Parts: sequence; structure tokens; C-alpha cells
Amino acid sequence: MGLRLLIAPNEDGLGTSAWAVRLVKALVRAGGERIERILVVVASTRLADFHADKYPGLPVEVRRLENISCPVRLIKRAGGVDVPATIETAVLGYEDSRREYIEALARAGLLAQTDLVVDLGVPQLLHAAAHSERCRALRVTFSDHAWSDTLARMAASAGLLAAEVERQLGSMRTDEALAERVFTLPEPITPHRVERYWRQTLGLPVERLPGVLGGPQATRAWAGGEPRATVRRMLGIDDDAPVLHLTGGGTTVWDDALSELLDDYRARPPRYWVVVFNPIEAEKREIRMAWKQSCEAQVACGSDPAAPRVIFLGDVRGETHHALYAGFDLVCTRAGGGAVNDALAFRVPLVLVEEPEHVQVEEIRRSAERLGLCRSVAWEEFRRQGRALLEDERGDLIRLPEAAAAAARIPRHAEDHLARRLLELARETG
Repeated sequence: MGLRLLIAPNEDGLGTSAWAVRLVKALVRAGGERIERILVVVASTRLADFHADKYPGLPVEVRRLENISCPVRLIKRAGGVDVPATIETAVLGYEDSRREYIEALARAGLLAQTDLVVDLGVPQLLHAAAHSERCRALRVTFSDHAWSDTLARMAASAGLLAAEVERQLGSMRTDEALAERVFTLPEPITPHRVERYWRQTLGLPVERLPGVLGGPQATRAWAGGEPRATVRRMLGIDDDAPVLHLTGGGTTVWDDALSELLDDYRARPPRYWVVVFNPIEAEKREIRMAWKQSCEAQVACGSDPAAPRVIFLGDVRGETHHALYAGFDLVCTRAGGGAVNDALAFRVPLVLVEEPEHVQVEEIRRSAERLGLCRSVAWEEFRRQGRALLEDERGDLIRLPEAAAAAARIPRHAEDHLARRLLELARETG
């Protein structure tokens, strides 16, 4: 009988789910016929839909857990995290959420006959696996932060560390400590302070990956051909002008932040291309999406008729937006681990906009700035100056060659290393 794996990305945005896609594909490559099946387990319809078309032809099944009312995630508002609402749901609702996970996993029978459980920020899963009489799986965490650490620091900064908050954070911390091994990413995505938290506070063995996830091989495997030229052709870019990518990382933080900037591009068409991921703005501007194809690869995108060099991204079939970074020359985003990883994997310089109240994202931004990988911009400065921060005096897109050179020193395609290590551990304990 082959190996049976269960992988659960958290519900906070799309970045962690994109990492799960990288890991699943690497596991299939590394494991081949030794892998009987991989379950990708999520709690929301949104993530079930996201994963549904990502694994064509692979022994992968996507399962959505029923009746999970409050998975651990951050409640966002325009410009940042709503800390009180987040503490109310993610912390004070944690033990209820854990009970719901236990019941949902038991109903679905997903933990029985599983050899390896990998959580990407789902401590409830660790608790369920550790306390299930039918589960003997090795428990592994792969993440860029620990929720108990991030949420405790948010609560402390907002003066919300009441007794019940501390008690439920203690339950979360206890569950996170049930991992038998932790894998995490290099700086800046996982700062050293976070690694120390896992080692010293949770007492867990930690392995840092030798590089970031993904890179040009992912694009080539998905769409064929030379990665940069293929992506640009799929997006409808028909000249050599540079490309700016604007994204809020799949969260609601930038839902209304880009309106004025995009209006400016309509009023003054840019001399470069702008590729935007912001579904709210695409809908508001009535952008007509169409599927573009290369080999079996497909991406939905559409140009703004009032600003033809502005392209809005929709869904991607068989891959994630990661593969599209091959065609970008500058990325402007918040410092979410997923977006930063993707830019570094393709050696694309970053302009990182602060996200007030999000202690983990701000730690990544400061680390990236310290390592020379980005230019940092304050939130209000971004709202006020917009494209002036992204252009030189001639109106051309800024280029940050020092940041690109710094990114080139970080190895990539580390998902292959992670897959091999996970398979080794599964064999050793099987």
C-alpha cells in the first residue's frame, strides 16, 4: 500500500494555499508511485474552489470540512487588520473551532489510514490527529509563523490580553506544540525570531528550507516554452515594455486602496504595463475576463478599455498566480509571505506597502528591507502618492537592480527539498 498524506492550508488569504499547491506537486514528483493519495483539506468553499482545478491528472482529492464556523484567520478591513474582531473570532473562538474540526474530521473519516499530516497553520488539525485513536500519522507543520505567537503579539499591542484571551492562546500554543517536526522558509519570509519561538517556546525541532518555493520551472511545467515570453504572450502584452504587478495578496486589505491609482492610470495611460489582482476593482470597472491559453495552461484576464495597458487577473487553471511572476519586472504588494516568496523566486524587486496592525507581515517587510530586497512605503504615503512612488521623473517604471541582485542570491525551488524530507520522515516512521 502506498503513502497516504493529508495537507491542510489555513484559511487566511490565498498565499498558504498556493504553497500547498507547490508542495503537493513536488510530493507527486518525488514520490511517484509510492504515493497512493494526497488529501487537501480546507474549511471554506472559497478555498475548495481555489484548489479544485489545481491538480489535473494527479492522485489528489480536495475535501471541504463541513460546519467549520470560525477557522483561525485574520479579520481584515481596508488598510489592515481589525484586531479586536480577529481576537474575538480567532482566539476567543479557538476551542469551539477545535471541537468543530475534530467532529468534521471524524465524520469524514479523513484521519484513518493516513501516514503523514502536514498543517500549514491549522493547529486544530494537529490536536485532532494527536488525539485520534485511529490516527498514527506523523504530524508536521510547514508555515512561516505560529498563530499563537502572532495573535498574542497582536492582542498585546492592542491591550486585549485579558485572562480568557490568554487561556485560549494557551490552548492554541499547546496544540501547535503537538507537531513532531517544523519546516519553515528562509529570511525574510520567516524571521529568526519566529524560528526561536518554535524552538524555545514550543520546544520543537525546526528545519529551515534552503530557499524559497517555486520559480521558472513551475511556469515551464505549466505553460511550456520560455517562461517570461510565454506569460507575457498569455496576458496579451505585445511589446518589450516592463510590467508592474499590483496585488493585495488575495485579502480584502486593498479592496478599495487601488481605486484612485487605477483612476489615475485611466486619466494618464502608463508607459509600462500594469497587471492587477483585485477582484473587487475588476467587478466595479466591469472588466470582461477571457481565458488565455498556452498548451494546457489557462489564465483568465481582461484589459481595462479606458486604460488598455492595465490588465486585470482572474483565475488560473492548473496553477496559481505564482507561475505568472515570470513575466513581471516589479511587484507592489503588502509583505505577505506568499507574495514575497513568489517575487523572490523569480528575482523580481519588491515595493512593500506597510499593513498596520499586522505584526507578522510588518516583520517580513522590515526583514526584506534589512536584506535589501525591497523598497518600503508607508500606508498613508501609498494612499497619497500612488503611482509617483512607482515611476521615475520621466514616467517610466522604476527599476531596483540592487533588490533584484539580492533576490538572486536566494536559492529557489525548495519545495523539492521539502518533499524529499517529508517522504523520508514518512518512511522512517511508517
